[in-house]
Amino acid sequence: MWAGITIGIGITLLCRWLFKKVKPVSPVQSTISTFGNHSKDIMYIFEVKPVYRFRYISPSLDDHIGAGTVKASYADPSECFDRIHPEDVEILMSKLSGNCNYEEPFTQRWRTNDGTYTWFEEYTTPIYEQGELVAVQGVIRNMDAAKTKQRELEQLYRQDPLTGLLNRHTFDGLLKEMMQASPVRLGVIALDLNDLKQINDRFGHVAGDALLQQTALCLSRCAFEAYRLGGDEFVIICRDHAEQDCLLLVEQLRSEFIKHELSVAIGFAYNPATTDLADVLRKADQAMYRDKQTTKLLV
Repeated sequence: MWAGITIGIGITLLCRWLFKKVKPVSPVQSTISTFGNHSKDIMYIFEVKPVYRFRYISPSLDDHIGAGTVKASYADPSECFDRIHPEDVEILMSKLSGNCNYEEPFTQRWRTNDGTYTWFEEYTTPIYEQGELVAVQGVIRNMDAAKTKQRELEQLYRQDPLTGLLNRHTFDGLLKEMMQASPVRLGVIALDLNDLKQINDRFGHVAGDALLQQTALCLSRCAFEAYRLGGDEFVIICRDHAEQDCLLLVEQLRSEFIKHELSVAIGFAYNPATTDLADVLRKADQAMYRDKQTTKLLV
């Protein structure tokens, strides 16, 4: 990481020196090009005054965005405004106006020639003359792979790896979130897969895992928040829904489990105005254990 920052600072200082010291005559353009052409990162110098224009763009921009982007940007500086993600336009404008912290990197998305958006991280340096912002120059690095990896890690952090449902960690976060929020209508459906231990003992954990995955698949089809709390324990959270809608979901789940020959105990609890998810879950668990006595099947 430090090596990348050091390289970025070095490129930044060189571009700044070139902009300040020399006018855009042929030998200087050759020097910038020689340096920029050997970098996978994107280097640029953008003039703010007297007119908007690119003084330099490294050819690597075409590699990241698409063929012809460099040429189009030289011809029309508004090309960058057309390509930036609508939610990131404010970032671009702040860089060009000086109303930002240039000490921090800018993260933004740019549209490629195929219509998709790619994440970039940019280190930008302002160039002033007599106290007035006249240009900005920077180094831009493609962060798409890093962003994808980050999303994957976040997904693993939030989801149960076996079933793909939300996990206990995410549920615990919801408990805290709701305690700090306004009261809502809250329905909780607690579910427990019957006889999982016996199935694991007789047929192995592969068979048990398959049952857990089949159960989760049934839960994931409903338009509510479904969690695996651990082992064979599942829960569905119905926030801000009428009690009748929740009861209808319970019946739909029972039918779905019968269709797939799954033995699942179900308990339901409801509160018309609460922030205490733990209390409603406790009551749903109690109802589920009562149901378990009548639905449990021996293998």
